[in-house]
Parts: sequence; C-alpha cells; structure tokens
Amino acid sequence: MTLHKRLARSSSANTLALRQHPVVVFLCLQYTTQFHTHLPNTDSKSLIRKTYTTYQQMFLRLEGCGDFAHATCFCGEADPMYRCQDCHGAELLCPTCAVHIHKRQPLHRIEVFRLDFCGCKSAQPHIIQLLRGRLFPATTSDPKSAATFRVLEYFQMLSFESKVLAWEFYNTVACLTENIGTHVPKDCYDSFRRMICEWRFVMQMKCCGQGHHPRGINTTEAGACAILCPACPHPNKNLPVGWENSPPEFQFLYAIFLAIDANFRLVQRNVSSDAIDPGLNHGYAFFMEETGYKHFLASCNRVGNAQEKSTCSSHSAVNLADTRASHGLAAMGVGTVDCARHNFKRPCSVGDLQKGERYINMDYLFFSSMRSSHDIHVLNISYDIACQWNKNLWSCMSAFPHEYCIDNDNKLVTFLVPKFHLPAHIASCQTRFSFNFIKGVGQTDGEALERGWADINPIATSTREMGPGSRRDTIDDHFNDWNWKKVCAMGTILLRKYKAAIPEAEERASDLKEFEAALDADQLAGWRKEIEMWESDRSLMNPFEVKARTSESNLISLDDDISPLVLISSGMELEDQQQRVELEVKTIGQHATDAQKVKILQHINSLHHRIGTCDIPSEDKAHKINLFLPSSLPPTFPCDDHLLKYEWDLRQAQANNALNDLRAVINMTYHLYKYKDAFVRGQHTNTRAHDTLVILASKLGKNDDWQRILKPLDRRKDAVLLKHDEGKTVSQQNISWIWKVAGVSNNQEEGLQDSLRVEWCKAWARAHWWEEEVQLLCEEMRCVLAFLEWQAGWWDAQGS
Repeated sequence: MTLHKRLARSSSANTLALRQHPVVVFLCLQYTTQFHTHLPNTDSKSLIRKTYTTYQQMFLRLEGCGDFAHATCFCGEADPMYRCQDCHGAELLCPTCAVHIHKRQPLHRIEVFRLDFCGCKSAQPHIIQLLRGRLFPATTSDPKSAATFRVLEYFQMLSFESKVLAWEFYNTVACLTENIGTHVPKDCYDSFRRMICEWRFVMQMKCCGQGHHPRGINTTEAGACAILCPACPHPNKNLPVGWENSPPEFQFLYAIFLAIDANFRLVQRNVSSDAIDPGLNHGYAFFMEETGYKHFLASCNRVGNAQEKSTCSSHSAVNLADTRASHGLAAMGVGTVDCARHNFKRPCSVGDLQKGERYINMDYLFFSSMRSSHDIHVLNISYDIACQWNKNLWSCMSAFPHEYCIDNDNKLVTFLVPKFHLPAHIASCQTRFSFNFIKGVGQTDGEALERGWADINPIATSTREMGPGSRRDTIDDHFNDWNWKKVCAMGTILLRKYKAAIPEAEERASDLKEFEAALDADQLAGWRKEIEMWESDRSLMNPFEVKARTSESNLISLDDDISPLVLISSGMELEDQQQRVELEVKTIGQHATDAQKVKILQHINSLHHRIGTCDIPSEDKAHKINLFLPSSLPPTFPCDDHLLKYEWDLRQAQANNALNDLRAVINMTYHLYKYKDAFVRGQHTNTRAHDTLVILASKLGKNDDWQRILKPLDRRKDAVLLKHDEGKTVSQQNISWIWKVAGVSNNQEEGLQDSLRVEWCKAWARAHWWEEEVQLLCEEMRCVLAFLEWQAGWWDAQGS
C-alpha cells in the first residue's frame, strides 16, 4: 500500500499541522499503543549512519521527476512538466492544471521539469515512501512520526537568521495548530529535535556533493563539507601556473592570512557524553575529529603542566588559563582559526577548550588548519597573544603526528597582533607585531574573528544544553551558513573595498611625496636603507621605534625575558601615571559630580591593578604606593650600580626628550604663526587673518604659490607635536602641512630628527601598504573567479 493510500484511509491519524499552511506540517502516521518519546539518541543516529546512502539517494531523486517521470497529468494530458515546491506531494502537472490549481495560491513556486533523474518503482519500504513524499521520518526503523521537508527547511533557515530555539519553534507550530487546549496534540518535540539534527547532516552532505561521490558518503574526507573561501589561495584550484616561482616582491599576493582566537561564550554543560551523543559529523566540516583531538591532549606530555606566564602585558588569556572555573562544564568555549582577510571559517579549524585558552589547544588547531594549506609558502598569522604564543610553537611541533607538521624552515611566517588588541601590549610589541608596519599585509587588521563572533554568539543559549555531538553538528551548520553568505556577497565586498582603496592609495602617496619634498635627500636615503635592512632582518633596530640613548654595555638581567631597562622604564611609566592620578584627585574639587568621581575611581583601580601585576602588593592608595625604583631606595639599602646607571640614563633621556619636543615646536612653528599665536584667538579670527592675506595678495599681484605653503592653520590639528604612537597609527592618518614646509630638517637637534625619521617611516608604510592593499584586492578578485570556474568543473565531474 502506498503512502498516499495509507494516509487517505487513516482518517483517525493524529496530525500536528498549520491549518491551510503549506510551509510547516508534522504528521503522526497512525496511532500506536506506546510512542517512544524518549528514544535514545544512539538508536536514531547509529541507524541513520547505516542508511544515510538511502537518504541521499532519495534527496537526489526528488530533485528530478521521481515516480512521475512517465506519468500523465490529472486531466490525462501526457508529459506533464510542472511541479509546485510549496504544495504537498511530488506530482507533475500540465500548464493548464498548474494554473487552475493555483488560482488561490499565487505565491507558490512552480518548477519546470524537462529531464528525468530517477524512475524507481513505488513498491518500497515505508522510509522510502516517506522520503519520496517529501516527509522526513523521525526514526529509521518502523517510523511513526514524520515532518515535511518544508518545516525542517523553514526551521533551519529561521535558526540561521534569528537563532530561534527548537523548543520555541515547536511550541509556535503547536499553538498555531491548537491554541485552545481542548485537543492537545501529541508531543513530538523529541522526534523533532532528532529530525532536525539528521536533516542538517543530510543536507550538508547533499550540498557539498558527497551524494554524487562514486564511493558514497563513507569516503568523506576531513573538511570536505566546509564551504571554502574562494578569495584565499588554493593550489591547483585558483592559483596561476608557476605561482610558487614568482619573484620575492610578489610572493605576498599568494600568502594566506590566518586569525586565531577563542570564544568563551560557546560553552557546553556536562549533560551528556560522546558515547551517548557522538554526533554525525566526524571532522567533515569545521570541528576537528574529536577522538584524535582528545586522545592527543590526553597523551601529550604538556597536559597538566602549568601554562607559561606572559612576559608582555598581563594577558588573562595566558596567565589565567589554568585558573578558569570549569565546574559543571564539558567545554569552556571553542578555539578557531579563520581566514583573516575575508572572515571565513576554515575546515578542521574549530575545537573545544577544556581548560581555558591553553597553548596546546591552540597549537593543535593551527596545525590542523594548516593541513589544507600546507603548500602555501607565505603565512601571516594574527593572534592577540602572538608575542607569547609564537615563542615555543615550532619546538612543540615535534610532539604532533607527522601529518600535522609543516616545513616552517622553507616558509616565510610572520606573527602579528590584531590592531584593536595591540595597544594592550608593551611598547616593543606594538612595533614588532603591528599590521601597520609589516610588509606584505596591506590594510589587513586581523580582527575578522571578532566580527564573526557577533553572528554565532546568540546560539550559545541553545547549544550549551546540547550533547557534544549535537552541539558540534549545529555549530558546524551555522558556520557553513556564515561562509555561504560570505560567498554570495564576495563580489560586492571586494568591489566596495577596491573602490575605497584606490583613492586612499593615491592620497597616501601624495602625502608621502609632499613630506619627502621638505626633507633632506641624503637623510631620506639613509632612512630607506634602514627600513630595507630591517625588513630583511627583523633582529636589527626597528626604524619605527624612537632610538634609545642609553648604554647597553654590561647588561644584567633579572629575568630571561625582561631586561633591567624594560623593568625600570615600566616603573617610570607607572610613576608617571601615579602623578597624573594624584593631580586628578587634587583638582577634582569638593563638589565633584558622580561621573567625575567614578572616572577617577576607575583610573585608581586601573593603576592599582597594573601595579599589582608587577608583584608590588599594597593596601595603600594607588598613587601613594612605593614602586621601589633604584632612586627611591634608602642610601643604606644595597643596590647594583648598573641599575642606578640605567635609571640615570632613562631619567636623562626622559628630560631631554621633553625639552627636545618643546624646542622643536617653538623652532619649527615660530616663523609660521608667531603673530597669530601671540595676538590672534579663536577660529573666526584665524580665518580672518588668512582671508586678509588673500586680499593683500590680489592687490600686490602675488600668485597662488604662497597658499600652497602657508595654509589656514587649524590649531587643533596642525599646531601639535609629532607623536610617537608606537604602532597605534591609523591607516588614514595625514601629516600636518606644518611638517611639510621646506627646510623642516634644517634643525639638527637629535630629538627632532628622530621624530621626523619615525614619522617618515610611518608615512612610507601607509603609502606602500595601501598600494599593497590594491594589489591584494585585484589578486583576490582574480582568485574568486578562478575558484568558481574550478568549482563548476568539479560539480560537472561529480555528476558524471
């Protein structure tokens, strides 16, 4: 008996449906004496893994004509070609019947069939009959409940867009079916959850082409179901012939940009286990294969050892990895490795974090992600604690299986810190790991991962209560949807970036040209050589840093990673902050507002926290704490003479720098606006002074050359010092015209020359990196087209 006949005869069938609603419907095929609402997940999932080939065949069959390949229409007309996607059933209609049936359903979608995909006989098992009728069975053995494909597709899309919970959606459908309470429908919520999980998996396999694989789904490879970034370099897919032999100056075009981060919102409570809920994905998409991952963590000799402490700022991700509370949690979050340029999730690059953001977890994620890109020669790796993480990365690689190891000696690997996170690092890290100063990264900011978390975080409320397998499958499905949306918008995104980059590149190049015209040619040649040498050997002096004028002889070290100079200079920075806080406390007055009090309290707490991280605990007020600098020690207290000499040199440099900056501003700007600065006040009067010069120029017959030199002065933007922001420079920053006046380098004071050198280096970097950004965008647009052409050929091959 066919499914349609059984449904016609079963007048007592319990139906949970939206009345007159073509989109969502649940069906109970017949009454049973006992309905197993608590069927263990292992039953359904183990059975579906044995029969998923059948599911795939039925899904692919429904893409064609199915049983109706040689049928006639209801009216008797031969060769019907039309089928409604929104009406129940898979019958084909002639044009006349299709129009007649849909007179009152004008929004239904009609398909036209011209090719026959499958012509199987109808005498099939119940599961086959359900699938052919576009009904998804709740279990693979003797199904009693089913859901229409449309309701599962509807919920899947709704969960992508609104992150709705399955419980909320199910209750909505139940209330639309019966909202009085007199005839409560049978509870099918557990069945619905199982069907959704299985639906996600089957649709994932279908959309990634595994249903066409000649050897079936059982041969699915790791990461094969992940939607790839078409703009990233993929050898043998979208890279030109001979790309690996391109000149060194063009190798950056074929680099891969990786962004690493952890998300502690996506926790999982300890409510199940892998044995009870193993999941259907086993490393096929974004989550790594769980068994091998956990086995490695358990067997690695680094597990159980204390996390290495940060020698940079007090990074909580590093220092508190072993102390995070994990009571009642099976996973404290997830770590991921993404495409830093285009914000795509990468295959086999997501894993659970069992105890904070430990290095061993992040190492495994990185090496797992690199398995799909092992042929790429240039790697740019962004991580908010890259300054600490990269120290032992390659030495720890020896503990990994051979297939995870990469040939790092023959690769150009650059470690970077995302731009937003960079100011939290110490000064040396802000230049060494800055995207603003590293060649070959264009205008990448490394913050792509942070933008992606905003999309996935809302599902944390539902996934935290799931079993481990269901949770991984659900997150995989959402990540694939995220990547798919990125693919669809790739053309628009790249075009918008390209249109924005062209004028920026031209403006930065013009800004640099004007600046260089005011500088000494021999001086510029020396500065260019310094940058070229540093780019080839990063161990040399960083040209983006202000030169230190202290002696480096006879250095002693209190720590393997902290020199006395760094230690004392950090203390001087804290001392400066103490003085600022003390001044704020004195000037706040007796009638301060609550906002002023809160602001000062925040500054005091922040300073107290920074001093506490230096192992100087105290209950005193933050601005009264003794920092125990060498100069503050009693005469009777023994102190190494080298430490006293270091502080003397730093104090002397501190005073000289302040004087040099002051002298530079006075000497450089006196002849430009001495009259206005002494006698003119207010923006209106400044404008009048410039307008007066315009009138005088016309009366004296002067040309407009002077206006290109003496421009209107904006006191807020122009009359400022050259700042040493140590890596915080934004890519759109301009140099004030007062530093572009001819003769600016005539003043040979060391402090001013050092400031000019650093500012020129930053202007040089801005101009060149915007030019690189234009080149990268052009290459990425070419890569996208080449990848889509390759993928079209791949689908043709799958079909044949």
